[in-house]
Amino acid sequence: MKLKNKVALITGASRGIGKTTALLFAQEGAKVIINYKSSKEKAEALAKKIGKMALAVQADVSQEKDVERLIKEAVDRFEKIDILINNAGEIIRPGDWRGNEKTWQKTVDINLTSIWLMIRQVAPIMQKQNGGNIVNLTSTVGILGVAPVLAYSAAKGGVISLTKAFAKELAPSIRVNAVAPSNVKTDMTRGAGQELIDRFKRITPLQRIAEPEELAKAILFLASEDSSYVTGHVLVVDGGYSLK
Repeated sequence: MKLKNKVALITGASRGIGKTTALLFAQEGAKVIINYKSSKEKAEALAKKIGKMALAVQADVSQEKDVERLIKEAVDRFEKIDILINNAGEIIRPGDWRGNEKTWQKTVDINLTSIWLMIRQVAPIMQKQNGGNIVNLTSTVGILGVAPVLAYSAAKGGVISLTKAFAKELAPSIRVNAVAPSNVKTDMTRGAGQELIDRFKRITPLQRIAEPEELAKAILFLASEDSSYVTGHVLVVDGGYSLK
């Protein structure tokens, strides 16, 4: 097992990519902290499915006090944190340049500030443990720039820069990488509507959108020793979408 005796904290893990990653990590031997903001039933059901190796903890990771409490509960239960997966994120509409300041700020807080808050709190713990792995979820929109979701695009672009900066700052004991998906079969993508999903498929070379399991495997690669000489990297998992 690739993550035997490891403790992994996954934000936004009650559904979608986070849920699938939590299940895969548990299969690979990790103890998993399942963070959720509001989906209590889903998170607790997932923790029950995994068993004693899992803990569900409510926290809004865009809020510093919640982050501090989340990390304290994780360390109190499992005594350490080896892996941090910053998966929590959300598209808030309307997200184009005409959006108001409140929408802009909330989008940045959820998708970018939350990652800074998490790493700032978890990195010292990992340093005392002499190592750890951090994987941030960004997006191809953060690479390409997408006008209809301008605020989200800007925040995800910030995640890429933040990933590279932290990779330099926390080396050599902590590796920091990112995964950049395009469209994945999650509630957030389904919320875009079938017409837009069909369009995404047509303009993607592999002619489909990703399964959550495909993203979970990419995250596992970066979080495990399979990528032991990789840091500051953005792994694009998009079926060729960004080649357009």
